[in-house]
Amino acid sequence: MLKATWNLKAVLAVHVLRLAAGIVVVRLVYPLFFEASPLVIELTDRTLVLVLVLWAIRNTRGDLAALGLSLANWPRNVVKGLAGGLVLLFISLYSERLYTTVLLVSPTQHPIVLEVQAAISWEQLLIPLFLAGVAAPVTEEVLYRMFTFLPCKDKWGLWGGALISAGIFALFHFNAYWLAEMIIVGIGFALLYFWTGSLITSITAHSFINTSKIVMMYLGVPLL
Repeated sequence: MLKATWNLKAVLAVHVLRLAAGIVVVRLVYPLFFEASPLVIELTDRTLVLVLVLWAIRNTRGDLAALGLSLANWPRNVVKGLAGGLVLLFISLYSERLYTTVLLVSPTQHPIVLEVQAAISWEQLLIPLFLAGVAAPVTEEVLYRMFTFLPCKDKWGLWGGALISAGIFALFHFNAYWLAEMIIVGIGFALLYFWTGSLITSITAHSFINTSKIVMMYLGVPLL
């Protein structure tokens, strides 16, 4: 059974340290040596997340395999992730269309989206695909599902933990437009993780959604 060996104070500490360390490194350290590109900034943030989370789990003697970060039965978990990702993709696309239709608002475009829209060849999609299809799913599922969701679940139950962790997941994307959609999708990721006992499932689902949207945007398929 998935159970955290760390508490909510550790979760808060990691989220705060991530923001603080990111600001110090990107705003104060990097400018002393070079002008950091969006890619470097993104990779810095992803690295900070993994270092902080793994440090916190190791400090509490957590077992990554027992927490679902294992390649055991990975083919089956990947298939489940793809199936779950397909369902969540349709939910995501429908919620975006409903949001823009009802509220008559347009999203503030993410830098990766702008990069995809400007791409004129598949080669120019390599960095966006890596960031959105690999780096983001791995680090965000480790941080928001495994590290944040589990102690929330232990304190407030499955649905309470899924909702709270999904809310934190949405808030840390700093975009009000995506708030409702990301909460819904975040709950879906948490449930996939809990029901299968494998983080590979939610990582796969997350990657499938992000990758599908990038390919759709590049091919000119309207998302809204």
